[in-house]
Amino acid sequence: MVLTSTQVPLPQERIAHRVFESHAARHPERLALTCGEERLTYGQLNARANQVAHYLASIGVARGSVVGVCIDRSSELVATILGVLKAGAAYVPLDPSYPHERLRLMISQLPRMNVVAVGADTLPLVAGAPGKVVDMGDPALGLGAFPATAPSVEIDSSDLCYVVFTSGSTGTPKATAVRHEGWYNLLNWLTLEYSLDHESGNLLVSSFGFDISQRSLMTPLFTGAPLHLLPSRSFDVSLAYRLIGELGVRTLHCAPSTLYLLVEREMDRGTEVLTGLRYVFIGGEPMSAARVAEWATREGNQCLLLHQYGVAECTDVASSHRMVDYESYAEGPMPAGSPVYNTEIHILDGDLQKVPDGEVGEICISGISVGAGYLNAGPEAQARFVTVQRDGGDVRLYRTGDQGYTTESGELVVVGRLDHQVKIRGMRIDLGDVEHAVRRHQDVRDAVVVPVGSGREDTRLVALVIPARDRFDERALRRDLLDTVPRNMVPQQFVALEAFPLNPNGKVDRKALAGRLRSGSPTAGSGAR
Repeated sequence: MVLTSTQVPLPQERIAHRVFESHAARHPERLALTCGEERLTYGQLNARANQVAHYLASIGVARGSVVGVCIDRSSELVATILGVLKAGAAYVPLDPSYPHERLRLMISQLPRMNVVAVGADTLPLVAGAPGKVVDMGDPALGLGAFPATAPSVEIDSSDLCYVVFTSGSTGTPKATAVRHEGWYNLLNWLTLEYSLDHESGNLLVSSFGFDISQRSLMTPLFTGAPLHLLPSRSFDVSLAYRLIGELGVRTLHCAPSTLYLLVEREMDRGTEVLTGLRYVFIGGEPMSAARVAEWATREGNQCLLLHQYGVAECTDVASSHRMVDYESYAEGPMPAGSPVYNTEIHILDGDLQKVPDGEVGEICISGISVGAGYLNAGPEAQARFVTVQRDGGDVRLYRTGDQGYTTESGELVVVGRLDHQVKIRGMRIDLGDVEHAVRRHQDVRDAVVVPVGSGREDTRLVALVIPARDRFDERALRRDLLDTVPRNMVPQQFVALEAFPLNPNGKVDRKALAGRLRSGSPTAGSGAR
């Protein structure tokens, strides 16, 4: 089965920051950026970014270079990113909230990254990095003396724009390279599909190193709207909630776990700040509709939630579903929608042949959004990017490793990972299937299922659940599950939590949950309310 999207013609120059420059030229007085007390117009931000670009060029950064950026949320961060792009280089988000050891490992994967831009507070985080480490706030750089006009740099749509790290199954992060044309296509689709404009202000709430954050940073600047930065290294739900109301924020891009915290804040307070949003674009992990249904269906709530699927290797978003039928989500899996512009989604078997309509297969993606590959991975990882013959021509595919199927209405449904399976009593089980079964129960708001054991005969399933009611009846839950799924899919243990711990990207931290189970302390930790 193949899901084909609308094929939308694109301009010859598919460079996102050129669109930002056009807004700066036409409306230099418009608000472009806020962060705490900082305010910059489009004209001011563009001029600063141009000065950064000229400075970077003076130290050898050129077309094809890769520049690390490890700066706290500030105007300096955004000006540096734009300056890197204007210089013809690709930027690498090195999130200051990540542990030093994680940053060190990421930097070690990119020997061609010979410049790292930092701030005074983040300089110690990249100590020992090879190449040149530059404090962009150092007055000695003399940025103000560089031209405020755009540098003349030839950039091709197939050049790299950013490199984002994804988790590797071996524990080593993979540097995923994204092209300008794919990024432009995504931003253009968001703009046209959802009628985004200069009033579509966005608040960046996710971790800087998360792939969602790259579109969250650039989408408002692509549409001529203000970008609002949360002036905090880590996500602060109280601050984010307040700023959404005070700044008139209209769009958010975030993981479901971040949205849950914001919705809970609104429901607990009985206020209506989030209903002022136009769209929340959700991705990065499975979505539990039950955790937002009461809020989303409140009378007068005009905010539309978009459940999106994608991978960093294919410019973050491959499909999108408008969440409107909450009754159906309680009975079955939530669709991930139809493809974005100029993108195709293929459901294939192990031989990369199409499976019959409605059957489960591996999700593969083709089209302009497929990235340039990994900059540091070995042949096994690079093999996920394959070229196949289709309709007499070559088609480049990315094999996601995710499983899914298509509905009769032509939407994608994601059912789990090919490698997210365990054997229980000799039977292979997909953890996603078990989680979905537990989440459907009326007494459960959300669930994560973790395998505990050596991986042999003693492996057991533990379900960590957020109850829908104050009282949690484990016996009743187990009994009801036995009526709906095979016995070997029913978790042997259920642990009730107030909330799940989150990793820096705002996703459920499954490794932390598994570690606490092994240590005998399955507490909610940092995710608790």
